Amino acid sequence: MRRVSTEDHVAISDQLGRYCWLIDHGERSAWLALWAKDGVFAGATPEPLVGHEALGGIVDMVFDGAGGRRMRHVFGNLHCDYLESEDVVRARFYNEITNWTDGGKLVELVICEATLVREGGGWLIKRNEFTRLN
Repeated sequence: MRRVSTEDHVAISDQLGRYCWLIDHGERSAWLALWAKDGVFAGATPEPLVGHEALGGIVDMVFDGAGGRRMRHVFGNLHCDYLESEDVVRARFYNEITNWTDGGKLVELVICEATLVREGGGWLIKRNEFTRLN
């Protein structure tokens, strides 16, 4: 493995920033556009969610479950490595999830390991797997 280029790191950081922003604002179609069609989200539910139809439920759960626009995701400590080629990247980061419905509280802190693939000149999330720390 080797570290990604500065250009790819910036693009992936932007992608993950959008990932957090869009889910917190309930922008389902824009959030799903960040994912590969067969994307996998593992760790939030007992079984991994696969594909856009299943992934869309996460947006509803976050947005509706937090009273609309009250939950916030903030990622940090991002580092990225190319995997088998410069079109596949592993991104590792922390994601702090808070809820501001009643003045603000930590919901959970998770370690994320995401695989992103280059497609159409940009990056798509192929898999995001997280592990709860609290």
